[in-house]
Amino acid sequence: MINGRIILNFVKISNCDKVPAVNFNKISMPKVTFKNTGASVEVPAGTALKDVTKNNNWSIAYGCEDGMCGTCMIKVTEGKENLSAMEDKEKDTLSAMGMDTDAYRLCCQCKINGDCTLEQ
Repeated sequence: MINGRIILNFVKISNCDKVPAVNFNKISMPKVTFKNTGASVEVPAGTALKDVTKNNNWSIAYGCEDGMCGTCMIKVTEGKENLSAMEDKEKDTLSAMGMDTDAYRLCCQCKINGDCTLEQ
C-alpha cells in the first residue's frame, strides 16, 4: 500500500495458449455413501467423516470422539484407500476390539479424500 492506495502488480505470462484451462464445473467432490440407507452426499476432500455423519443425521453413535472407545466403528465396504491413513491410536482400539483393521474404521478418526461406501 502506498499513500493509502493499493497497488496491484500483474505478471504477464508468455505462451498463455499452452496453459490448460480449468473447467470448475467438472471438478468433482468425493461421494460418501451410507449403505444402510442408500443415502449419499458429496463433500470437499479433507472433510472429517464425523462431520459428514452428524450433519446428515446418519445413525452413527459417538462416545469419546478421540479414537479410544470404538463407539463410532463402521465397516468400509468400498473405497478404504480414499480415507486418511489410520494412526496407531485407531489401530490399537480396533485391534483391542478384535476387529479387522483392513475393513473397519472409526468415524471420529477419518478424513475423506475420495469416494467411499460405509456400513454400520
